[in-house]
Amino acid sequence: VIQTAAEIFKIVALLARVVAALPAVEESRRLTSPQRAARAARRRALRAPTRSPDALARLCRAIALVDRWMPGGATCLRRSLLEMSLDAGAASERLLAGFKAGGRRASGHAWLESHAVTERYDAVISI
Repeated sequence: VIQTAAEIFKIVALLARVVAALPAVEESRRLTSPQRAARAARRRALRAPTRSPDALARLCRAIALVDRWMPGGATCLRRSLLEMSLDAGAASERLLAGFKAGGRRASGHAWLESHAVTERYDAVISI
């Protein structure tokens, strides 16, 4: 529950950071390989803070909120790249991509190593 104007300002500022990072993340996500997109996100994170667990959870919620409204819908790779771009700790983690045999829609998933993923994949690559 939001209780003060200062808390509202912090939320708006965090959402603004996520939105500001979107163009570079989207360009690299759509036009390059996941490896190059991750490398670019890590370079952007050189200027980013390492957040506390609570601050990182707030960042992830802000990213999910913005991602949900993107054209074409939410994507796990976009969320991961945004987190890597905006948090130095996340940028130091491995980006994982899991794939299921068959290659149908939603047969893959991308996540950062610190995120719990319970689903099983036939192949997982580390970036």
